[in-house]
Amino acid sequence: MQITRMLVPQNKYDIKCPYEMQPEFIIVHNTANDASAMAEISYMIGNNNKTSFHCAVDNTQIVQAIPFNRNSWNAGDGRNGDGNRKGISIEICYSKSGGEDFDEAEKLAAEYIAYLLKQYNWGIDRVHKHQDFANKYCPHRTLDLGWDRFLNMIKSYLEDKPINNENTENENVENGSDEEVKRYQNGSTTEVVYADTACTKRIGSLDPRESCDCFGIFNDRAMVRYQVNGTNNYKIGFCKWLGGVK
Repeated sequence: MQITRMLVPQNKYDIKCPYEMQPEFIIVHNTANDASAMAEISYMIGNNNKTSFHCAVDNTQIVQAIPFNRNSWNAGDGRNGDGNRKGISIEICYSKSGGEDFDEAEKLAAEYIAYLLKQYNWGIDRVHKHQDFANKYCPHRTLDLGWDRFLNMIKSYLEDKPINNENTENENVENGSDEEVKRYQNGSTTEVVYADTACTKRIGSLDPRESCDCFGIFNDRAMVRYQVNGTNNYKIGFCKWLGGVK
C-alpha cells in the first residue's frame, strides 16, 4: 500500500474538521465521479465547503487529508451525529463509470480498511456504509455489487493475507494548500502535465492559453485539474511553469 498524507492545513480546521475525535468505526463511501484520489483530496482541501472526508482510495494509492483524531463532515447526520463525529471516512474512487479502475480501487480500499482494523484492534462489525447514517444510497456501486461481498473482501485481507506494512507512508507531500482554488492560465505554448512533482511521467498537456483549476504549489510544481479533450473527464497533475497561477 502507498499512503500519501496531504493534510488539510490547520487554518482550515474550523471548516473541514473542527472537532477532536476518538474514532470508533469506519464509514465507506463511493465518490460518484471518476476522479483520482489525489484529485478528490485536492479539490476538498482547496474549496471552502464543509463537506470533508479523511481518505480517498483509487486504484494505485490511498491519500489521507484529515488526521484520524479530527472529525469530518461526511455522513450527513448532523453536527453531533455519530457518523460525523466518530467515524473514519473513506471514499472509493472511480465509482461513476465503474470498470477495472473501480474494481482495483475497491480492492485497495478493502486492504486498507483491513489494515486500519488491525491497527485499532477492531472487528469487521466496525465497518459501516454511509447509508447507515443518512437517507442516501451510498456507497452506491459497492452496494449494487453487494455489501456482504465487500465485507468478505475485507475479511479475506484480515484472515488469509498478511497486511503489507511496507511503503505505507509517503511524506513527499505533507500538507495541502491553505488557499482557495486558483486558476492556472497556460502561456502561448503547449504545457506538459506530469503525474508527479519530479516530472518523470507525462499524463497529458494543456493547450496554449488553456485555463484550469489550480490547487496550490507542491515541491515547486503547480497542481492542476484539467478537462480531458473537451469531455466531462478530468485529470490532475503537475506543471513545471508556475507563472500561470493566478
